[in-house]
Amino acid sequence: MRNLNKHLLLLSLLFLLSCQSILKRNVASNFHISNNTKQLVTWETKANAVSNRSNEVIRVEHYEIPLRLLEQDIDESLDSEVKKSLIFTKNGEQYLRWLINPEDSKWHLEVKAFLQKNNLDSEPKIFFDGYLTASRSMIIVNPTNGASFSLKVSTNKTGGKWTDKKQTWKDAQQVRKMNKYLQDILPNMETESLVIMDEPGAWGIKELDHGMIMRSLNDLPSDGHYYLPAFSVLHEEEGVRIAKLNGSTDVAKYWDKHFNQPLAQAMAEYFAITGAWYDSPHAQNFLVELDRDMKPTGKIVLRDLGDSYLLDDFVKNTKFAAMTKNWEEGKVLTGKMITSIGLLHGNSPPSWLTAMEYKEYGWNFYIEFEKRFSKISNIPVHELTMTNMKQLLFDYSIKSYNTTTDSWQKFLHFANCMNGEAKTLKGESCPEFYLKKQKKIQCFQGINAIIN
Repeated sequence: MRNLNKHLLLLSLLFLLSCQSILKRNVASNFHISNNTKQLVTWETKANAVSNRSNEVIRVEHYEIPLRLLEQDIDESLDSEVKKSLIFTKNGEQYLRWLINPEDSKWHLEVKAFLQKNNLDSEPKIFFDGYLTASRSMIIVNPTNGASFSLKVSTNKTGGKWTDKKQTWKDAQQVRKMNKYLQDILPNMETESLVIMDEPGAWGIKELDHGMIMRSLNDLPSDGHYYLPAFSVLHEEEGVRIAKLNGSTDVAKYWDKHFNQPLAQAMAEYFAITGAWYDSPHAQNFLVELDRDMKPTGKIVLRDLGDSYLLDDFVKNTKFAAMTKNWEEGKVLTGKMITSIGLLHGNSPPSWLTAMEYKEYGWNFYIEFEKRFSKISNIPVHELTMTNMKQLLFDYSIKSYNTTTDSWQKFLHFANCMNGEAKTLKGESCPEFYLKKQKKIQCFQGINAIIN
């Protein structure tokens, strides 16, 4: 009997080890994420004041769902290796690999039931390697072709304070609307500080209102530079380490100059060309671009842009006027624009940043924002600075701008010019002031439009 128990114990241990090998991938993959992407994973999981998570690679499960049962919205320009990673053919039919978040114990069961209802294989499959982040998104690697990208699905457990988060198809559609808008206009406009993290694909199970969003990693897989999450900037240790690496002894002042103020400039560029603003911008939405030597480049990366306010007075004067239809209720504004910034919203302040210094971050953000926005829009800076600001302790700084004044109305009238067009929707030629904000090739088109 004792020998039998020993054998059972040994078999149990072997079974547990085999299960662990499914989660931890030590070999087998021919491809791995780049060093810079791996650094992003480490920052996301280890330099995050809310939670400390594993930065090790895991095997990620998925369901195989026929495309005919799904909603699909993808860019034609979607990288072919990424597309092949997600969509494949089996028995002559196209299928999608629908990610199962490894921490989720709730939402994916609805997907499983959906498959069973349709008499389809509902057993999870294993193909991808994956890495956790600070949120519900995962960085995914195709182990057969090396394609790396980010996927976001529902989960009832995340690394942040908002744990149970369903990724809806309705939200995914809004994300794609914003992404198409940006793809159309950004290549036409000069931006000094703004970088967008593209979201070129989304899929949905309409009857469940479940969505899966694919986000690109821009050129990170090629090791060109680093993307430092804003919450890692404001981390107790990592913010200090990188500031000291760049010769600074005043950490709060260093990140005001190299993160807070460039962020204000990037948001001014973003708002001026889109008429959009995050409804609750916090550190999860932003990343600081660093060069190979971990020096800030002055560029700020924006992500998660679907959850935004739209200024109807701007958008209705562009060819994207229809975008406001079916936008989230209460998020289409007229006559005013609500702006805010809350870098520590949902987070904890580091010891090196006092309450007064954080308050100064709010002041300096709006000083830089209004300066840059005035330069782009031609709205006098003194008119912008007259707007009252509300500040919350270690949370949001908020300003709501009246957009009915003459200077605002003139800017809004030429919104189509800020989308890179040569004329307004009514056929009026764009003034030279706005043409200069466009990339040179567009300026020449504008000159031709004026001449003709």
